[in-house]
Amino acid sequence: MNVLEIVASGVVATLFLDLWQQLLKLVTGLPASNWSLVGRWFVHAFRGTFFHSPIAAKPAEPNELAIGWIGHYAVGIVYGLVYLVVIRNVLGLEPSIVNGLVFGAISVVVPWFAFMPMMGAGVLGKKTPKPLVASLQSLGSHTAFGLGLAVGSFVA
Repeated sequence: MNVLEIVASGVVATLFLDLWQQLLKLVTGLPASNWSLVGRWFVHAFRGTFFHSPIAAKPAEPNELAIGWIGHYAVGIVYGLVYLVVIRNVLGLEPSIVNGLVFGAISVVVPWFAFMPMMGAGVLGKKTPKPLVASLQSLGSHTAFGLGLAVGSFVA
């Protein structure tokens, strides 16, 4: 495992997530993630405020869209590191499509139980208009992301 593999895994995974969300939007009309709101969350997190109800009610912050995109890809790279450490160092395996998909599906616990509540959407998106749709959309995105983690590790 080297830095190039970690970065490739995380960046490719994040691209897979973004492409999945755009395909889902095209086919179903479901909106893709709003990276401006994620950027707004990062700005507030840097100031020490992590929980909002909801973040969309907060005033826009300068450069929040750019901050959101940069944060999105940075988090993807961190996931690349965690995936490779868990797969190789903890489980003694090599990255594969199967363990990438499983890791991605399991990683959905982070948005369901941490990021959604911090953004003001509640656990499992219970404060959204359609909690089941929000939760399933997150599961699909994270599963696509997991596939990308494995594929990204292959290209490095």
